[in-house]
Amino acid sequence: MLAKNPPYPRGSVEELFPTPPRPVEHEYRIDDRTIHYWQIGDGPARILFVHGTPGDWKAWAHYLADRQLQQRATLIAVDRPGFGASDPGRVAPRMAEQARLLAPLLDGPGKPTVIVGHSLGGPIAAELAMRHPALVRGAVLVAPSIDPNTEQPRWYNRAMTFGLVRALMPKEFAWANDEIMVLPQDLQAQTARWAGLTMPITVVQGARDELVDPKTADYAASVLPKPGGRVIVVPDEGHFVVWKRPDLITREILDLLDRTGIPAP
Repeated sequence: MLAKNPPYPRGSVEELFPTPPRPVEHEYRIDDRTIHYWQIGDGPARILFVHGTPGDWKAWAHYLADRQLQQRATLIAVDRPGFGASDPGRVAPRMAEQARLLAPLLDGPGKPTVIVGHSLGGPIAAELAMRHPALVRGAVLVAPSIDPNTEQPRWYNRAMTFGLVRALMPKEFAWANDEIMVLPQDLQAQTARWAGLTMPITVVQGARDELVDPKTADYAASVLPKPGGRVIVVPDEGHFVVWKRPDLITREILDLLDRTGIPAP
């Protein structure tokens, strides 16, 4: 989940999307918070993209620029609470709270929603599906931090709980650490609730992932709903398969749309 130099999309909207159409920024208020998201496309479905930690909506720039996806759905990439433009630094570490704050993005006029989550965005996508099964038609989870047996804080996560160490770290890493420290408890609470899901869910896991244990693929195979659960192990990729193999991930998103019965225009 934390990485020093990921191959992350960077730049302005104009740089990331050199030719129109370009995504448009929106926001909504919930309680005393402001959630920012970027939207493009107008297909018959809605795809909500949820980034990992740290991160922001730009993690999904390639996908928002994909013309096939634009034709199939309204594409929404959100800045999760505490990241990007969504009250930076004011994180909501518990997944239940994140799901509550992001739930307004699931509800819209007549469009079934598919959620795509990467890394910590994976269990948040699952939490949204568990809490709002009537609104979520399916999910694609990429290198998802969903296994409570392997997602334990590492030594550097514990070190960052001390004030001096925290002060020396980039602020985004410190915010991310707040989420990671409570993640095992939240994942344990999810364990029994996987059985209640019925929508198709695809997990894509790199066999060389150094941040999310590749054994996550085995965990996913044991908990995903049958028969709609699907696990894909990518032999030569690691945690950043989401940026290195957007062709593969896009193909799986399109496949999920087909499997959920969402028609092509």
